[in-house]
Order: sequence, then structure tokens, then C-alpha cells
Amino acid sequence: MNFQRYLSAKRTVDDRALNQRVEARLADELRERARRPDCDDLRVLEVGAGIGATLTRFLSRPWLPDRVRYTVLDLREENVSAARERLPAWAAPRGYAVRRAGDRHAGNRFLVGRGRRRVEVEFRTGDAFDFLAETGREFDLVVAHAFVDLVDPADALAAFRGVLAPGGVIYCPITFDGGTIFESGGGGADSGPDSAFEERVVSAFHDHIDAGGDSRAGRHLLSLAPEEGAVLAVGGSDWVVRPREDGYPADEAYFLDCIVEMVGGAVEDEGLDSDRLDRWTDRRRDQIESAELVYCTHQLDLLVR
Repeated sequence: MNFQRYLSAKRTVDDRALNQRVEARLADELRERARRPDCDDLRVLEVGAGIGATLTRFLSRPWLPDRVRYTVLDLREENVSAARERLPAWAAPRGYAVRRAGDRHAGNRFLVGRGRRRVEVEFRTGDAFDFLAETGREFDLVVAHAFVDLVDPADALAAFRGVLAPGGVIYCPITFDGGTIFESGGGGADSGPDSAFEERVVSAFHDHIDAGGDSRAGRHLLSLAPEEGAVLAVGGSDWVVRPREDGYPADEAYFLDCIVEMVGGAVEDEGLDSDRLDRWTDRRRDQIESAELVYCTHQLDLLVR
């Protein structure tokens, strides 16, 4: 699996899933901030930023302020390199000019401008918790897209709060919340010969997530947040991938193939029968090939002060 291609392929899936009401509340918060007499550049930190999809998504939004300092942070150098390389190619056809911002951080800082909008982007590689613990900087907005389920939500919330400026907010879109469904596209529930085994596969997959993160991070974050602040908005952001008349849109067949590979790989050491797991994986891949597989995942978007 090419992980950067997977991240690129899931962009259209995320675009459909993102909760517009939660994003609208984020936009309202940023507009309210911009009306303050002491308002300066919006300082944004995105952890687990991948190949920069959220950055470019924000750049396409009319509600993004004109003056922004945006830090892109990811653990994988390959992701950060891809984000850095993709930004100019994305920006040019949309009327943005991109140039390097000085020599001190050569290759890591860019200025992105269009009209009155000026966004300074800094690309960094590193562990999110290390950065959050060590930085002396404050941020008005912390973004954690599809991140909190990979860690302990309580630890993440505490670390995010530690770098928030007064009045700052935390935006956690696409936070996994314990639902994984595979069905064939013929209508009705998938009741194939291995449906009972698939329930064990999905359960083992959630157990695998729990070993290092939280397969119900969305609801847990929702319950934890009021202890330290306020939940400003929350809403569902379920992934739904299904075939159309001409097959799957964009690169979503590849996205599905990656999902099947990730689930199968995650549970192969969980005590399941290896032959049945191989048959399950092959069957699901055949369904992708013939544009029959429907995949759904339950997730939440949250905006927290």
C-alpha cells in the first residue's frame, strides 16, 4: 500500500463526510475572533496533518482569515514531504502565489498569498506529543483530523489545551467512533457465508485500535471535553463509500482496497483462522474489483473550547 496515495484517495471520502454544521460553527468562531480589536494573525497547529489535505481545504474556504500562520506537523517525513510538494501544485490553478519564506528554515516555510490573504505555512516532522510538550508557542486553533482515535483522547485533550491561547478552540474532525460496516451493493445486509466470521474480524479490528488508541474516541472525547471546557459543536461525519453507475468515484476503489488491507493486516495476529481471513480479504477485494462493496464507518466531528 502506498500510504500517501491512500491519504490522497480518501480526500473525496472526507469531503462528503465532514460535518458542515460543525465547520460552520468553526467559521463563526474565527469571524468573532477577527472582530476583536486586539486580533492579530490566526495561529493554527495541525497535528497528524498527513499530506496537507486539511491545509488546502482551509485555503479554499472563504471564512479563513486573511492573515494566518499555519504549522503542519506529522510524524512521517514522507507525509510532510508530500504535503510540501503538493502545496504549490494545488495553489497555482486556484490563483495562489507560493514562495519560500527566507533561508533560515529553507524548504520548510512558505508564504501563500492571493489578494489580501497571506498564509505563512511551516512544515515540521515530529511526534505530536513531543512537540506539544516542548513548544513555547500558543495557538488559536488546534486541528486534529482523524488523530484522536490513534491515541488516548484524555491525553490528547490535555496536550492540546496546554498550547491553546486564551479563547482558542480545538477542531477534531473525522474522529473514529466504533462503527465499521462492509456490505455487498446488491441491497440488504450482507449475509454471505462468512458473515459471522466478519463480525469477529471487525471486533478484532476494534480491539487492535484499542491496543494503541481508542475505537470509540468520538464519544469519549465528547464526554471528556466538558470537564475542561465546552463542546461548541458536534456532529456525525460518517464515511460512506459506495459504487455509482460507472464504478467508484475518483480514486475510492484504491481507498477501499487499502481499508481491506489495513483491517486484514491489523487482525492477522489476533487468533483468527488465517485461511478464513485470506478468503474474507479476497472476497472483499473481488467485490471492490466488480464495484459491489459498500463501506461505512461511524465518526464524529467535534469543536471544543
